[in-house]
Amino acid sequence: MLSLKRMKLLSAFLALCMVSTILAGFVPSAIAQDPGDTLFTAIEPMVAVYNANVDKIPFIKTVASNARINAEITLNDGSVLILGIVTDSDAKVVSFVKGEIADPTIRAYSTEATVDAILSASNPIAAFQDALESGAIRYEGVGLGNSLKVGVMKAGMWVLGFFT
Repeated sequence: MLSLKRMKLLSAFLALCMVSTILAGFVPSAIAQDPGDTLFTAIEPMVAVYNANVDKIPFIKTVASNARINAEITLNDGSVLILGIVTDSDAKVVSFVKGEIADPTIRAYSTEATVDAILSASNPIAAFQDALESGAIRYEGVGLGNSLKVGVMKAGMWVLGFFT
């Protein structure tokens, strides 16, 4: 039979193990997680939705085919999440990473609130188009050629707006 002293030590050890296990489950997510991780994880599945619907977005191929995009999203806490996006000749996303990519051709800017609205919309593609049209998502070409390409696309969208 265990002595009283050994039982107390065993109880203390088990209590310490339980507390450590509980803290290990909560503390890393509360302290160590990067604020952008949650948003990045929420956006990732939308890449497939975008790729499946890219043909429904007017003028997107004009600017987003064979593009290297650094997208800067200002989070609600003031920090910034940067996404690196690479597209193919059909403007479909072939690479989507957290962090900047080298030699971007386009820089895009938005906010966490805008991204959340798109993610929670019943029609994310329409919400994405609305965000582009309203300026909630801004973008610019990097370098003269890409700036001209983006400028032509913006002008085309502006003209198209008169007919819709």
